[in-house]
Amino acid sequence: MKEMTAAVDIGTAKTTAIIGRYTIDRKLEVVGYGSTDTRGVRNGVVVNIEEAGQSIREAVDVACRGLKLKVRSIYAGLSGQKIRTRSASGYRMIDEDGEVTRELVSSLYEEVGRYSLQPGEKIFHVVPQEFIVDGEMGIQQPVGMAGNRIDAMFNLILAPDSYRINLRRCAEKAGFELAGVFVNPFVQGEAYLTEDEKEAGVVLVDFGAGTTGVSVYYENRLRLAAELPFGGAVVTRDIKEGCNIIARHAELLKVQFGRALAELAPDNKVVQIPESDGWPAKEVSFKNLSHIIQARMEEILEGISYQIESTGLMHKLGAGIVITGGGAGMADMEKLISFKTGLDVRFGRPVIPMKELLFAEQVNGPEAANILGLLVKGLKKREGMRNVDAMVIHEDEEEERPTNHRQQHRQNGNGFKGVFNNLFEKARDGLGNLISDEDMEMN
Repeated sequence: MKEMTAAVDIGTAKTTAIIGRYTIDRKLEVVGYGSTDTRGVRNGVVVNIEEAGQSIREAVDVACRGLKLKVRSIYAGLSGQKIRTRSASGYRMIDEDGEVTRELVSSLYEEVGRYSLQPGEKIFHVVPQEFIVDGEMGIQQPVGMAGNRIDAMFNLILAPDSYRINLRRCAEKAGFELAGVFVNPFVQGEAYLTEDEKEAGVVLVDFGAGTTGVSVYYENRLRLAAELPFGGAVVTRDIKEGCNIIARHAELLKVQFGRALAELAPDNKVVQIPESDGWPAKEVSFKNLSHIIQARMEEILEGISYQIESTGLMHKLGAGIVITGGGAGMADMEKLISFKTGLDVRFGRPVIPMKELLFAEQVNGPEAANILGLLVKGLKKREGMRNVDAMVIHEDEEEERPTNHRQQHRQNGNGFKGVFNNLFEKARDGLGNLISDEDMEMN
């Protein structure tokens, strides 16, 4: 198998690129991984196209090191505090044959795509919650059922379209096409949550540098995808200001000696801060350091709890909370979260079948949830759409372009047909096998 996919996570602190594929036995194989410091991004949002594009280029170059690969296009994730989830619903009367057809279900997706949004906002993902046929609730796969009326409940995952436009410009600045985008909280549980956890009810919290992602699953459906505008960077800033030290020393203190629960920090230990750049040497106690960290983390946890409570599922989360991201590794983090929420907490690890890892250290811990989720979603979308532009091609391989009628139709669709097909691309992950490629065609 030579077909591969590349994904890039443009975080506030790090930009990470990954290249992978599915093996014949459907295991995920990671063949390339690269990371570099991010420039041009603040709180998950691109603020400098040139610098962010350079970060993407550098990360992909590192991922390709030692590989004879040519990356043409990438999948990437959207981040930012304006990501939100909104419910939507629609209904249809079933025709005289009395059978729910794929076309009927498709028209429900079309209907929710017309919902009024805030100015500049875009629907990125349509996630079905349930279908109701003649009052029978909780139906997941209604096609083929008999009845007179079908109702559908959806969650729309929304974000400013400017997020996508700026991300595309960054990718182009780096020399790549943007094959597709996914809202980060939409993908973070893809490789890190089991089906049993999603069924029982689970929250995945991804602690990044600039933002904190929150995803809530219940009865195997994504119920919420949101981001908070706080992350590890604001904790570092608090330490810098609270201890009156430079930012570099504040980050080192947080990573090496920080604890999220102050009562567990030793009372009689201090760390020596050396003189640097005119700043005098000083001592910082472990206890004071932890108090600063805990105060900010409790504020972030209040935001997380608010998001969870907005779903009405706080008391139905049998699988508790899974924590991922670079900030998840802070000492006592799981204890503080469990204490504040009353839920069980575990550290995230990949749960999907994976081939023996070449990059086990990089992709086998909590910090890789976002990049692995982007890769898995990219692979699924590429397989579903059979879009060769989303592939990574060996340099000695002749590049191919779609030539059959169906592929040309997808690339050149415009007007109502283009909008309709684009909506189905967003809905595909939620639909599972309900709609095939052929079902998405409009003649």
